[in-house]
Amino acid sequence: MKRYFPDLVRSIDEKTQAQRVAGIPFAPADATETDGAAAEAVARPKKALPTTVPNDTEAIAALTEGERQIAARNPRGAEAAFQRVLSKYPDQPRAWFGLGVVAYMNHDSGRAKQVFGRLTSGEHAATGDPRVLAWSHVYLARLYDYEGNISGAKAEYESALAVEGGPAEARQAAQKELAASANDKPTPQP
Repeated sequence: MKRYFPDLVRSIDEKTQAQRVAGIPFAPADATETDGAAAEAVARPKKALPTTVPNDTEAIAALTEGERQIAARNPRGAEAAFQRVLSKYPDQPRAWFGLGVVAYMNHDSGRAKQVFGRLTSGEHAATGDPRVLAWSHVYLARLYDYEGNISGAKAEYESALAVEGGPAEARQAAQKELAASANDKPTPQP
């Protein structure tokens, strides 16, 4: 390097390089942004955490394993699998839904309502995954129904029906429960 560097520097033609740089088009500066705001944007880039699992075979395998464990009625195994996914992807809706189902299986209605509520409304709502969104509404409605909150359950079932692109099974479950609640006659109060 010691031998070639001086020759490399001497071979640079300053006039040619100045003309080349003058011909490079630069984007105009945004007049609405202050220098402080631009410096802040450069200094602190906001990196959005992925909510879907992009080509991550390990995370997909953990999600699949968690769903298998739910089908096998093993809430501990399912929870461990979903926690592995959430450690890498903290806003992954399928993993959160799995944790909600685990809480539902464990009869932990407080935790289940918290998780399904998180998936149905607010900034963490599963709007990008209609399957998770529709089933979260159905499970939340069931929890309200068990508590005796008929109006809350009805609203959640109707929300499940309103999810565009939701699975037919979730739609059928919501319709069935709405029809059953419409057929229930209120008991007369003394």
